[in-house]
Amino acid sequence: MARHRKPHTVPAVSVRARRQLAGCLLGASALTATLVSRTVTPAAPPAPDRPSAGYSLPDRSGDVQLVRAER
Repeated sequence: MARHRKPHTVPAVSVRARRQLAGCLLGASALTATLVSRTVTPAAPPAPDRPSAGYSLPDRSGDVQLVRAER
């Protein structure tokens, strides 16, 4: 016959610490992705046969200007 044991339980402190760590890692990765996307320039210019996205990339001052897409 098989022996029945008490199921393994994780302390509530450990669960809270894991959730906190997951949240911190998620925030750090989002911040890193934002900083990398703001500082790295694209390897190639945009394709000339495609319309613009409808906005310009922000310049050093942080201003974003809307661009009228030609159709």
